Amino acid sequence: MPSSHSLLPLLSVLATALPAVAEQRFLLAAENQVIEVNRAGRVTSVLKHPGHRNIWDAWRLPDGGIFYVHRDGLAVFDKNNRLILEHPAVRHGNDVEAPGGAVLDGGRHFAMLDSEAAEIRVINRQGTVVSRTHVPDLRPEPVHSRYRMIRPSARGNAFWIVQYARKTLLEVEMGTGKILATIDLAPHLTPTPPAPHLAFATLEPGDGSLYATTATGLQLLRFDAQRHRTGSWTAADLGLATRYLLGMQRLANGNLLLACGDYHMKSTAEGRDQLAEINPGGQVVWKLTRAQLLDQIDGFVDPKTGLEELRITNVHAYDSAKIKDALAGKR
Repeated sequence: MPSSHSLLPLLSVLATALPAVAEQRFLLAAENQVIEVNRAGRVTSVLKHPGHRNIWDAWRLPDGGIFYVHRDGLAVFDKNNRLILEHPAVRHGNDVEAPGGAVLDGGRHFAMLDSEAAEIRVINRQGTVVSRTHVPDLRPEPVHSRYRMIRPSARGNAFWIVQYARKTLLEVEMGTGKILATIDLAPHLTPTPPAPHLAFATLEPGDGSLYATTATGLQLLRFDAQRHRTGSWTAADLGLATRYLLGMQRLANGNLLLACGDYHMKSTAEGRDQLAEINPGGQVVWKLTRAQLLDQIDGFVDPKTGLEELRITNVHAYDSAKIKDALAGKR
């Protein structure tokens, strides 16, 4: 069973300083595929596995492999994109949802949030469940409305999880399921969003701050260590053309990397921006756009509109030189 220290390696991954050079790579969780791109917008690899859809969260592993969670569970691939591990989410009828995952112990263990089972399971490389942490059971709320995202807490023995429709963040102690902190986002949200606020992601990068996004509500929030709000930006404030504000990664330079979703567009202009790097003052210093990617990959065609959507929900940035060493068999 992983110790409380097993959550700390992911914190260091999330706070890694990455220079703005061509060696930087971004791994994008994008509906039914995982896409790697460089900072110039060139697609460098694509992983698409039959039957996997609604990929919420994807991570490049230290050995060059990939871990992701999708609607039906988690999956781990080796450096050659060969599937080596699967673990299913609990299904009751049509209700199944695994909306978040985390890499523990440098890729020796994986955490998966299971909405229908109302628990976080930690799985080792052999596929054995080594830990279960119960979270509040939100039934009979629709399974898709219950939870989003899981991220390690700076405490080292807890997770942050997001209650989607309830617009609430919970800090849950690993193993016991004890609620260590609750943050109701409602008092901090703009009263007239373009669509209802739905809490999607949270991130505690280890400096005392805490971030949250509200998906269709298009709002980014920042709190200090006492959980006082110290920043609030809408997509309009940031100058972003997007349908959703979704997953995040904090860089050690203090900037935030933010995934922008283009689900259910009415026009392609609504999904112009796919990734944004934002400085602490709320200024966008770099963007990756739809136009840069669309002619390189096949997106998801919305049957109602006929528009092709990329549906990026999360991003993991890393230095490709280290991955190249792993792919070459070096450590």
